[in-house]
Amino acid sequence: MANLQFPSLDLKTEFVEIKGERVLVVSFVGQITNTNAYEINRNISVIFRDAVYNIILELTKLEYINSIGVATLIGIIKTVESHHGKILIGGLNHFLENVIRLMDLPRKVQIFNTKQEAITHWE
Repeated sequence: MANLQFPSLDLKTEFVEIKGERVLVVSFVGQITNTNAYEINRNISVIFRDAVYNIILELTKLEYINSIGVATLIGIIKTVESHHGKILIGGLNHFLENVIRLMDLPRKVQIFNTKQEAITHWE
C-alpha cells in the first residue's frame, strides 16, 4: 500500500481480494494540475512496486484533471496492459465522465459508476 501526497492531490492505494485475485485500488483525491503533474508523473510508478497489475482506478474524488493528468492515466493503463493485467475505472464525477469518455481508452478498460460496481463486475 502506498499513500502519496502531492500539492492538491492525495493518491491512496489499498489491496482487495476479488474472486481469488489480488487487486490494487488506486484512489485519486483532489486535482491534477500544472503545479503537481510533473511530480505525479515522476512518482506514479510506486503504485506498481508490489508487481500487482490488476487495478481499479477510483476517480470519484478527482475534482480536476489536465492533459498531463490524462497522459498519466493512459500511462497507468498501458503499464497494466504491458504486464497482461486488468484495469477497470470505478467512479467518476460528472466532469471526469466527459473527459474520460473523450479519451481513446482501450476497449478492455471498462467504466463503472462506483468502486463497488467495478469490484462486483471484476472478471
